[in-house]
Amino acid sequence: MNPEARPAVPATSAAAQRLAAGVQQRARGTFFERLWAAITGLQHLWASSLRLRVITIIIAGGTVGAVVIGITITSQERAAVFEQAVQASVEQFAAESATAQENFSAGSVFTTGQNQQVANELVASMYDPARGLMGAVLMRSSGQESTATQIVEPATASAATLRSLVSKELRAEVAHSPNVAWQSVAVPRDPQNPNSTAYPGIVVGTALEIPSSGSYELYAVYSLKNQEALLDSTYRVLSFGIVALILIVTLLIVLVLRLVLRPVQEASEGARQLAEGALDTRMEVEGSDELAQLATSFNQMASSLEDQFARMERMSAVQTAFVSAVSHELRSPVTTIRMAGQLIYDKREELPPALKRSAELQHDQLLNLDTMLSDLLEISRYDAGAMNLAATPANVAEIAKRVIEMAQPLADSNGVAVKFVEKGDPTAEVEPRRIERIIRNLVVNALEHGESRPIRVRVVGSATAVAVEVMDHGIGLSAEQAAHVFDRFWRADTSRVRKTGGTGLGLTIAREDALIHGGILTATGELGVGSTFLLVVPKHPGAPYQSPIKLEKPTLALEQQLADPAAQSAQEPVSELASDGVEPVANDGERVEGNVEPAAGSAEQGASLQVGNAQGSSAQASSSSAADTHGIADSAHSTATDPHRSTRAQKQQQEHQSRISPEDPATAGGAYSGGDE
Repeated sequence: MNPEARPAVPATSAAAQRLAAGVQQRARGTFFERLWAAITGLQHLWASSLRLRVITIIIAGGTVGAVVIGITITSQERAAVFEQAVQASVEQFAAESATAQENFSAGSVFTTGQNQQVANELVASMYDPARGLMGAVLMRSSGQESTATQIVEPATASAATLRSLVSKELRAEVAHSPNVAWQSVAVPRDPQNPNSTAYPGIVVGTALEIPSSGSYELYAVYSLKNQEALLDSTYRVLSFGIVALILIVTLLIVLVLRLVLRPVQEASEGARQLAEGALDTRMEVEGSDELAQLATSFNQMASSLEDQFARMERMSAVQTAFVSAVSHELRSPVTTIRMAGQLIYDKREELPPALKRSAELQHDQLLNLDTMLSDLLEISRYDAGAMNLAATPANVAEIAKRVIEMAQPLADSNGVAVKFVEKGDPTAEVEPRRIERIIRNLVVNALEHGESRPIRVRVVGSATAVAVEVMDHGIGLSAEQAAHVFDRFWRADTSRVRKTGGTGLGLTIAREDALIHGGILTATGELGVGSTFLLVVPKHPGAPYQSPIKLEKPTLALEQQLADPAAQSAQEPVSELASDGVEPVANDGERVEGNVEPAAGSAEQGASLQVGNAQGSSAQASSSSAADTHGIADSAHSTATDPHRSTRAQKQQQEHQSRISPEDPATAGGAYSGGDE
């Protein structure tokens, strides 16, 4: 065995200490957590219960008042009883001391023995527990010389105890005052009686002159035990009375609160049911007091609401039916007029210049009218609850790219660069037609109000949802405008000129399309900076989901990043570029479809979108794709050959080149409409 080897020292004690310290720390933490949870629960209960607050405040106030009144009464009673007892004892002592002085002065000459006998009889007579007289002692006054005729100081039983109760202050007062003096003391318990206890009392004293023996001081002890017992009994009765009063008041408070709060709770519950749609909710009316008046008023309010809602439902049903019927009935004549107008439009080159221009205007307005009828029919179906979702698996990113391609002429016309970003899995069970309509509305709005600034279309997919974000850096939206941008026929600035028409229902229908998928469509922005629209739909219709991205306002830094391709390349370094034309993939997983730059002749191409993209796409229910394509080509040709139309487009192009200042109330109002389809 190696002599230098040492047995390993077990670390059990240190580990046990660390374990015990950890247990204590966790116990302290658990205790404070439970204490904080209890305090939080009490705070919540206090804030949510009117009954608890009223009962607590009344009981606390009543208890404090009763205690203050009780203390005042008992202190006054104690003072009165004490004063009465002292006065009676002093008067009794004064009478007995006067009798003793007369006895000492009755004889002309008393011997020392006679004086001693009178003194002993006097002290012995001053012991009567029934009257509260607990004994007396006769003490020779200080400052006298000893003589042969002085008597022995007599005292009752427990002379040492009696002498100890006579203080120096009291003796000085008796020696210098001819009146009776007294002092309050605490009489100690009798050591010979183990059941005895200390009790309050007073010591009364006066000076006596004994002939031939000198000056003496007579002291007597009076007990206040009976008075203390009386006060204790009074305190107990008063305490029981206060407790009984508090209990009775508490019971009365509970009964009164139940009587008063029950109708209030019924009214609150009835109001909640009314808010949930149970318009037939009523309260029971009992009696004719204020609570009955409350129930009557509630019932009248509920009846009025029920009548008004019934009338509004009838009016809404009539309006919906009217709009649906009128829109449906107008489709046939509008289709006929459009066919006739199309024939005239196709032959416009053979017409005189004035009629040619009229044919072009007629063609454009007929397309707008057809789109408006389609929107009215669509919104009436939503109002009637007759919409059904035909969901199929689809790639939302492909839908967005298709919309961007369709809107490319408008982007070229407005001088707007479109950046498309894709991240994650964009597939979901949706109705492609509705998703395309939503994205088309958002993209066209961004192109119309982008002020020739770049816009970004981002599609992000997660495990539960797919989000489509359309961000522009144009005139922007205020918080108030963002709250109304989805309202029907709402427009931020009705004076603003649009290139793609609009019925005022596009964004309203887009929001309904998002809701029917179980998703949401929201908007935000800042005047002079831009706006952001965010569409989020679940992977499966109606399933719970979490948005892959947050709704964020656009920033000037992001605008500069989108406008500067070099900065964009620096921000998103390309990790791999396939040689067969596959899109570059950024390091963060976002697939970038590079910037779409405006082409030459943008004014002429912008007019083509007005017919073919923004309006022709909405009219797919009543016309074929071939007819819309033909309309696009013809409209583009008419714009290029019409100098008046080209001039108007150039003026609009010049408007979009200038930045709208957010401080200018005349230009910073925004022009997003509630339906820009």
